[in-house]
Amino acid sequence: MDMILVNGNVITMTTAGATAADQPGGAVAIRDGRILAVGGEGGVRSAAAADARVVDLEGKTVLPGFIDSHMHCFITGISLVAARLETAASVAEVCERMAEQASRTPAGAWVYGIGCVPWALAEGRYPTKEELERAVPDHPAYIAAVTFHSGSTNVRGFDLIGLRPGQHGVEVDAEGRPTGAFLSDDSHFAAAGVAFGSLSDEEIADLYRKTASFAASRGVTTLHCLDGQFIEGDRDVRVLLDAGDQLDVHTVVMYQTMDVQKALDLGLPRIGGCLTIDGAGFERTALMYEPYTDDPSTCGDQYISDDEILSFVREAHGAGLQIGMHAIGDKAVDVLVSAYDQVLEESPREDARHRVEHFYLPSPRAMELAERHGLALPMQPVFSLLWDAEDSAYERLWGPVRAARAEPFAELRDRGLVVSGGSDSPVTEVNPLVGIHGAVNNPRASRRVAVADALRMFTANGAWVAFEENEKGTIEPGKLADLVVLDRDPFAEPGSIAEFKVEMTITAGRVVFERAVD
Repeated sequence: MDMILVNGNVITMTTAGATAADQPGGAVAIRDGRILAVGGEGGVRSAAAADARVVDLEGKTVLPGFIDSHMHCFITGISLVAARLETAASVAEVCERMAEQASRTPAGAWVYGIGCVPWALAEGRYPTKEELERAVPDHPAYIAAVTFHSGSTNVRGFDLIGLRPGQHGVEVDAEGRPTGAFLSDDSHFAAAGVAFGSLSDEEIADLYRKTASFAASRGVTTLHCLDGQFIEGDRDVRVLLDAGDQLDVHTVVMYQTMDVQKALDLGLPRIGGCLTIDGAGFERTALMYEPYTDDPSTCGDQYISDDEILSFVREAHGAGLQIGMHAIGDKAVDVLVSAYDQVLEESPREDARHRVEHFYLPSPRAMELAERHGLALPMQPVFSLLWDAEDSAYERLWGPVRAARAEPFAELRDRGLVVSGGSDSPVTEVNPLVGIHGAVNNPRASRRVAVADALRMFTANGAWVAFEENEKGTIEPGKLADLVVLDRDPFAEPGSIAEFKVEMTITAGRVVFERAVD
């Protein structure tokens, strides 16, 4: 049956400076999962069938469905069922929450905690494996940092994981004994692989369903799922691909592998995602040219060598794939962009749209090369909203000069580069409205962009970075009927976008979320 949305404020995002409805009483007609007509109510009604379902929006705002172009679907699913640790203030509180989670977990199964902020705990560290063992004595337990670039476990978990002192990132105390913490990507990802590897295919599928449902409640209709790496054999990727249309949102699979043949065998047009060239700022593993301001002993870590990156990019590019790799520190960004530059100069391919995931601290040269080659830049404006406000964490880590260079959204827009928006969930919650708010109302005026630019990050630009601009990202006849209805107009109230409510989410013409009446 056709569906018509009437009496709405329809923002199509079809023009660069669009700021309001097509016309008063804006309406959208939907048929067979696609947009049939857009415009005034009379014309739209005449295009639809006489028995169409009519939804009166009562003046609410309609936008293209939001696209989260950088998030980890499987780990997000874990975060929805795990102990939440973001607000824990001490080791004891972390242990208490893990004990509560254990009481709800079948005997012998892993107990998961997500979002720990060890540097903000009173003790400034993770619980030791012995402390966590006392809290969770009958299960293996696994904790991940809010950044997902470090973690820790209890005694049972440590024995199962099998990493030992001397391996990179395995923390030891003054006597050389392992504490149970894994402080580098290589050690932490290996630990996570063991901790998550016990899940069955059906349990993994259920996590994807939970992730999709939660995302739909936030107005998202497409998730770029950066999955793989954390389960032996990458079963999560296969389960995600098999889920297909069963989910409440569309998915774009970014298979996190450097094995090009694996991606080709699955028929995927792209490869990579958070293939971590470096780590993250809070762990001081993001790769910088100069030492960290608060720890001059380190410039961060490089987990994949220049030669390995170049070889991978050359092979994947030659196979016709779109590539994505994680780069945060200024040196890491330069390493990746330089590899793209070399390969694209050797083997030009028009409109390759290779991705730099995060593009956090780009140098002027990196921005110039990104512009020259039309690179796609999935970024997270929520990060600086959270971490570069008063008492800036960025300045603590990198000093004022480098902090001011981070996430230059306005400069990238002025260069004509395509920045798409994401959450990096579970690092931050899937919530495009907060990301849009962060781009418009950033703590630094130099980063701020107009409402239209911020909306585009999570709509049209999100479609473009996945080669889906002909299907998604704007409200036009023939495109997928992916729509979000908001209670307010972001152009009318730009200072409070984070407080807006999602009233309805429509994916391919199907209502997948409706807000309950208060």
